[in-house]
Amino acid sequence: MKKFISIVLALILTFGLTVPAFASDFDEKPTVYVIGARVTKLYAADGTTIFPVESADAGEILKNALKPCLEKLALGMLTDNYEAWANELHDAIISFMGDLTLDNNGEVSDGSYPEHPYNYSLPKKTSGYGSSEYRLWFDWRVSPLETAELLKMYIDDVKRVTGEDKVNISGRCYGANVVQAYLTLYPEHALANVDDVAYLSSSVDGIDALATLFTGDVELEGQAVKNFVDYFMDNSDMIEDPEIKSLVVATVELLNYVSMLGLTGDALELFIQKVKYDVFPLILRDTFAGYPSYWSMIPADKYDESRAFMFNGIEKEYAGFIKKCDAYHYNVQLKVKETIEYLSENGIDFYMVSKYNFPDFPIYEGATALSDGNTTVVRQSFGATCADFGEVLSAKYIKSLKNKKYLSPDHKIDASTCMFPETSYFIKNMHHETFPAAINDLAANLMNHEATVSGGEYAQYLLYNGQTNMNPVDGLDEHSTTQPSQLIFIRFFTALLRFFSKLFNGGFKTPEQ
Repeated sequence: MKKFISIVLALILTFGLTVPAFASDFDEKPTVYVIGARVTKLYAADGTTIFPVESADAGEILKNALKPCLEKLALGMLTDNYEAWANELHDAIISFMGDLTLDNNGEVSDGSYPEHPYNYSLPKKTSGYGSSEYRLWFDWRVSPLETAELLKMYIDDVKRVTGEDKVNISGRCYGANVVQAYLTLYPEHALANVDDVAYLSSSVDGIDALATLFTGDVELEGQAVKNFVDYFMDNSDMIEDPEIKSLVVATVELLNYVSMLGLTGDALELFIQKVKYDVFPLILRDTFAGYPSYWSMIPADKYDESRAFMFNGIEKEYAGFIKKCDAYHYNVQLKVKETIEYLSENGIDFYMVSKYNFPDFPIYEGATALSDGNTTVVRQSFGATCADFGEVLSAKYIKSLKNKKYLSPDHKIDASTCMFPETSYFIKNMHHETFPAAINDLAANLMNHEATVSGGEYAQYLLYNGQTNMNPVDGLDEHSTTQPSQLIFIRFFTALLRFFSKLFNGGFKTPEQ
């Protein structure tokens, strides 16, 4: 009997500890989950898949284009005219991405369509709503203003099949832009039909690296490049040999330390300045800059500059497209704070869930910022104060805080400067492209229980273990990116010796061997 009781107690403890303490009575609402860009499959009018692009096909096309591209690049360097090279590069990219292109009005005119049409059946339930089963699918290329109309209809449909008076909404990355468009265009509908809103790794405030491409103002900072190379070498299979990886990382670290990485970046920036007017608008207008959706992710202060760069001299040709992008910029983007504050004051709670502890793309000034690998934490969170990637907030800053309540245990983030400090959450070590069920469940639980960092069961700062669990961040990282100069040189020469030792001992095999 005692053994039986012990087993029962063990089971109760095991499963009881995995169930949030939220299990008390609460008013559960269905969550309308708005997906991000590049999530939905896209098909051509004949039913063939046009997105995602087959990586093997794209790789083969680019491989075949490499020789003619290099030839035209060399010719461009000799003649100081890069137009032929730009056209060759454009044709290679368009050969596998061209089917995604919209017309000059930003419209789908070729009959292509998303995987799930709007009118697909919705599960009829009255409880036990999943955190993402009511998922709005849409064509992620078109204007968020168009998709906002779909979202309004979808909310009404979800209420109809569930019998609920209100729903919650969570928006993933670009999906948050769609939600923001809906909230701005239909605020009274939102107040009548929406309880809470969660933004997950949101791009509402913009993506800096994207703006850099749309303006052509590429800047390469040595430390940002080093951060990115370190991360890329750790997480990419492009280079499999550990000795080569170690040598690359150590070389970049050394070049950054002696300021040579910055000089190399300066030289590359000069080259980009020469070619950007030929290359960037030509290629991007037929790809990402040809989707109104992507223009909603340009930071507001970079919008006019981006538009002028992309459409200089051809404004009339793209008048319809520009009109769509302007409509979002002026009617939604410039009113974000005003809209959110109005809805918040009138009963809608907002939850901002950000991800962090990754370097950003090292192509813009300030790319040393803490990021989720795509969007900076300060933009995701609407204003958190953050240390640079790999660093911690200064002792002086931390000492100046009158209240350290919102300071992360690893001293990387201070959420007190966010728009909503009490409902801003941060997930460490979860990359932008990673959206496990855990983050959707987190958002749904927060909204259903009207939780705050002061009165909820979730810590404000959570650590993702790469699988399914998230635990509270519990302290400072064990190491810092700031290293004594002696160690930098030692690591470089050690990596160099290992590389040559393996080379001379026949450790590197060719595919034929």
